[in-house]
Amino acid sequence: MMNNIDKNKLVLIRDSDERIVDQPLETKEIGYYKDSWNRFKKNKASLAAFFIICVIFFFILVGPYMKKYDLVKTDPTAAARIGYLTPRIPGLENLGIFDGTKTISRGKRFLHHMYHSEFGQGIIISGLPEEIIEDPRHPDYANVNQITVKVDYYRYINYITSYMPERYFGILDENEINGTNNDPLGEVRQTLTKERFEEYMAKNYIIDILAIKQSPNPSNPAEPYYQYEVRINQFLASLDQAPEDTYFWFGTTSRGGDLFTEIWKGARISLLMAISVLIINTVVGLTLGAIAGYYGGVLDLLFDRLVEIISSIPFLSVLTLLILRYGSALWVIVLAFTATGWIGAYGTGRMQFYRFKNREYVLAARTLGASDGRIMFKHIFPNTLGLIVTGYALAIPAFVFTEASYAFLGIINYSNAISVGMLIQQGQAVMQVHPHLLLYPALYIAILMIAFNLFGNGLRDAFNPSLRGVE
Repeated sequence: MMNNIDKNKLVLIRDSDERIVDQPLETKEIGYYKDSWNRFKKNKASLAAFFIICVIFFFILVGPYMKKYDLVKTDPTAAARIGYLTPRIPGLENLGIFDGTKTISRGKRFLHHMYHSEFGQGIIISGLPEEIIEDPRHPDYANVNQITVKVDYYRYINYITSYMPERYFGILDENEINGTNNDPLGEVRQTLTKERFEEYMAKNYIIDILAIKQSPNPSNPAEPYYQYEVRINQFLASLDQAPEDTYFWFGTTSRGGDLFTEIWKGARISLLMAISVLIINTVVGLTLGAIAGYYGGVLDLLFDRLVEIISSIPFLSVLTLLILRYGSALWVIVLAFTATGWIGAYGTGRMQFYRFKNREYVLAARTLGASDGRIMFKHIFPNTLGLIVTGYALAIPAFVFTEASYAFLGIINYSNAISVGMLIQQGQAVMQVHPHLLLYPALYIAILMIAFNLFGNGLRDAFNPSLRGVE
């Protein structure tokens, strides 16, 4: 065949001015992580979940400092007087939502007196019949003991803690029937020294003076002791502001704590422990799983027997025994969750490394002289990253939910900290009367779980190497 070719048609390239070169690539090279980020951005649900998680983390970091309020620590008794306040948010209150109002049912005489009291004016917003306003013993309401009205709950709490308790008329009736002499004002009646009385008078904390008592001074008969029985405006004395100027965005707890601040403090504790547990479980479980899955043999058998023994121990037993022995300190809870929690990471790492260790690209790398460490970290680990990241993204909300469940059941009860689960437990006890104490912590848990699930699904698809370059 070569002899039949016309030699005149053959041209030497070196004698030609034309140069043949490779055509340059028209697209930029995209790395593995850049390609993963591009795929993740196209998943709108996961991207939205990512931004929600960022917002949650922002409030966890900044939320406890957004409002300066430490009355629970400085004066627990005063803080308890403003417990169970409903949510009130500036601006939204003008739209009729989060306005600090509440519907209550109270006795006719009490509501009548509060309506006509100078200190109670404007508290009742709606629901009080004209007949009760005129006469609480009106015949049309002779058989009605409780009237349901809508009130400004902040001013109402200030009224019953500063001016007249809810059982004022009930105690009067009991005194009349039983011939007793119980004080109907109860804790509303405050006794002050002369110095404290003058201080409160200067700050306009005093509502009225009920009595002035004088007693002899043994050390200086010319200057007797004075004691003043007064009624004090609790909001002014405790918060240095009137009820209408007070805002608790999520309301207050039973102890008078700011629920908004308490939720983010509890969330911070839960997430810090979740991240600690995740890091420990990842380091221990994934390392052991990678070694067992890659090398196999006797080492794999020994690790499997160890895992079988540890996994047979019930987690609740481990948690309960540690709490009974060492209490509910934060490190005890972390230890309980890591004692058996690394087994899941071990199983994932072992399965993935065993699956990929005999693939063609691994064999090629081994043929070219790559070390075991380079093969495991450079070639196998990136291919397992999608499943691993997804599992760990779901591990954080799983820990938060589990910790909240055991705190709700009373198994975990921190002595010097608060968690979201404990807030849910406290809210569940009064959910029919004060539903906001249960609603907001439960809503936080629900949003966190949904956001992390969507985020984890997006990461799984983004880090899947088989989808690389797929639009």
